[in-house]
Amino acid sequence: MESLAAPINGVAAKLAKLDAVIESREAAPLRKIEKLEKARDQRIQKIRDEFAAKIEAVKAEAEAAGARMTPEEQAQESALLRDYALAIVEFSNSASAAELAPLLGVSTREAKKIIEQAKSDLEASGSGAGTPPSAPSPAPTVPADDRQPVTVAS
Repeated sequence: MESLAAPINGVAAKLAKLDAVIESREAAPLRKIEKLEKARDQRIQKIRDEFAAKIEAVKAEAEAAGARMTPEEQAQESALLRDYALAIVEFSNSASAAELAPLLGVSTREAKKIIEQAKSDLEASGSGAGTPPSAPSPAPTVPADDRQPVTVAS
């Protein structure tokens, strides 16, 4: 029986060997694909990490740069705040807080606080504009030929 089964066992062993070679050949591209995908994913992660670090550095730089003003910007801001306070005080000398409130988009109570703060800021800065002017300044004279009608934008 063994002698009769020997050719069958031999062929079965050769078939098993052939199947192993074929499976190995089929698995090789899959292993290569997996290896390439892993390398790709590692590169992508490395690039993401690098860009995340760069983005954080730029954000930190932007926050630091945005937080500090140049001396010129500080001077300009101070001048604009002084002008704003002066404009509010001048407006309040001619109109009430109730009329100022809608202009600023606040309540009348808040407008009163803003007026008082503006007066206080001007007095503290030495402008002395917290009090109404004693005499209105004369209007600039304009030659008759320079006068043109002005239309109000709506």
